[in-house]
Amino acid sequence: MTESKTATTRFCARVIGPLMIIVGAVVLARFNDMALLIPGILGDGPLTFITGVFTLICGIVLFAAHHHWNSASAIAITLLALLTIVRGVTLLFAPSFLTGLVHTFLNLGPGALIAGAIALIIGTWLSFVGWFAKPRA
Repeated sequence: MTESKTATTRFCARVIGPLMIIVGAVVLARFNDMALLIPGILGDGPLTFITGVFTLICGIVLFAAHHHWNSASAIAITLLALLTIVRGVTLLFAPSFLTGLVHTFLNLGPGALIAGAIALIIGTWLSFVGWFAKPRA
């Protein structure tokens, strides 16, 4: 991987890692509230639209800055960018589809706990890559 791509991956990991740690921790700490919070947000049309716009902007900016496939962390960041774009487009064009998916996921049992734990694990890994791992030459 070139030095520029490595620097971009580290920078993106430094931003995304802590964000995912915080979001994952909040979901785990407030998992009982998720069954009400998420459908409440998705049930508000204007809020869903604005959320979709900002989600799409974040995904496109992240993908424009980082679309590398040269390491595990680079692949993870690029996939997160693509998933963020898909989520933003879905919020804009098919919010009812996303609402149905969320209801199904939350009704499966500990869905919010699993999502929070996964976000926490990925966030911790990306934070390590971005802030503490030695850059490869």
